[in-house]
Amino acid sequence: MSYTRRFSKTITVRYSGTVTYPPSKTGGVSHYSGSAHETVNFDVHVNTEPFDYEVGEMKDRVDLLTGSVVATEAAHVNSIRETTKKIGDTIIAGFFKTVKSDISQQIAQLKITSETLLMQMNKLAQRCRDKKRQMSVDYQRISDRYVKIFTDLNKELENRIYSIDEPVFHASRLIDGVESLEGKEDAVATVSVSSGENAHVHSMLAANLAKKQAIDAIEKGKRFLNVQYATDTVIEKCLMPEAKGSMLSTPFCLMEATRTGGATDREIFASPLLKNIDNNTLGNGIDAKGWDGSIDEDSVKAISDYFNQEVAAEREKVRTDHDQRVADLTSRLFNLSRTAAPGK
Repeated sequence: MSYTRRFSKTITVRYSGTVTYPPSKTGGVSHYSGSAHETVNFDVHVNTEPFDYEVGEMKDRVDLLTGSVVATEAAHVNSIRETTKKIGDTIIAGFFKTVKSDISQQIAQLKITSETLLMQMNKLAQRCRDKKRQMSVDYQRISDRYVKIFTDLNKELENRIYSIDEPVFHASRLIDGVESLEGKEDAVATVSVSSGENAHVHSMLAANLAKKQAIDAIEKGKRFLNVQYATDTVIEKCLMPEAKGSMLSTPFCLMEATRTGGATDREIFASPLLKNIDNNTLGNGIDAKGWDGSIDEDSVKAISDYFNQEVAAEREKVRTDHDQRVADLTSRLFNLSRTAAPGK
């Protein structure tokens, strides 16, 4: 399809010159310069009709060629489909015949193997039954032996415990005997005979209980005194023998900047220990003390070594250009300060 395009272009023309004007008093020469702009519009018409006609002719020819190709392809595909079907039927028939033969051979082989394994499993089952019967006999014999051992140990333990507190156990058995006689016809006679023994046993039990409570009280008092002594010892080691005044030192940083006009800005960075002290108080204290900035060479060397170590450690952690610029600027500021190493 034909079409038309319009284009615009602004043309700039620069000019300059000199004008001489006649003397009114003295006369003279004047220079001038400037630029002029002019917009030019032009239309471009593109005629595509011949090309469109040729494209239509080419389309018709391509359509005819496409129909021929499609017909040829359909015939070729049909031939391939029939040939493929015949080949597939032959392959499938041969495959199933081969698989059937292979499965028959595997069935025969597995049948022989299964019969052999069944015979071995029967033998192993018989051996397991024999082992189970033997283990049952051994377990019964070992369990009888250990039951006898533990029974003897329990009896021996009972005898030893009874021998330790024999009077208490004897009294308990007498009391159990008396309780077992309650409700019988001769209970009154039995109680009258054993009342004296019961009173004696009761008094012995009360005395033993009092002794036990006294021993517990003594042990608690002993533990309390030990803890009290240890606490007093720790406090005595921590306390100073007498009250003395001491000085607490903490670092802080004073920064002063002089602005244009002579005004001075002061800012102090201090540790939390000085949070209750006003910044003006710190600044006035420094002004009253004075600071000449003189530092001995040993201190300068120690400060320089420490600073260089810290800067080297921080340079290893540099990840961005900004960090590198900060490290370089820090080194330059230190080299310009009064605490730099001699010769810097």
